[in-house]
Amino acid sequence: MANQPYFPSSDAERLIWLSNFRTKLPLHAAALGLAATEVSDSVADIDYYVWLVQTGNPAIQNFSLEGTTYKALIASGTGAVLVPFPTMVVFTQMPTVRLPGVLPRLFLLVQRIKLSSGYNEMIGRDLGIIGSHDSTTHVVPEFTAVTDRGPTIERTKITFTKYGHDGVAVESRVNGGMWVEIGIAMVKPWYDERELETPNTAEVREYRLRWWDKGFAHDDYTPVQRVTVGP
Repeated sequence: MANQPYFPSSDAERLIWLSNFRTKLPLHAAALGLAATEVSDSVADIDYYVWLVQTGNPAIQNFSLEGTTYKALIASGTGAVLVPFPTMVVFTQMPTVRLPGVLPRLFLLVQRIKLSSGYNEMIGRDLGIIGSHDSTTHVVPEFTAVTDRGPTIERTKITFTKYGHDGVAVESRVNGGMWVEIGIAMVKPWYDERELETPNTAEVREYRLRWWDKGFAHDDYTPVQRVTVGP
């Protein structure tokens, strides 16, 4: 199971995280475009996992310990009174059993949430799905755009930092025109090698980037950077 930087490593901290996520998920479901069944399934997964951590597994471990102690008592202990065999606790308010893979399903849901058009940093922090490495400086890509002399023409060289994302979507406009997506950059540096709109005439190219993951561009745009590309 891949490491999820927002998800705590200890059971005690996980219970706190899961309780918050369970409470907040229904509140943001509409904005994130989540179906009611997705929310209810996730809540049911969390309820069963929390019960297992808090109640089910400790009871099994305690019964195992009692069984070991009982075996030792019968084998080598003393006394004139019969000691009954330990009785496993009977759960009267047990949540509905869920299929294996509660946490992978939860992480996939979080991934879908982050790709939703309605997702933003405020929702991410409220749900607790922004890891400690995702500081505010990483909400959008960090990049630089500079002119670069290519083999035949002058071009723009773009370098960027992905911070764990698949890549970045690059948008540009020329001389104040319309913004258009000109490429998906997954490896740096990335080059804009378009021909000049007017041959032999320098032009101002502006660039803005946003995250690209699993086939979708998402989240906010970076501040605009501007370069002048000549013949």
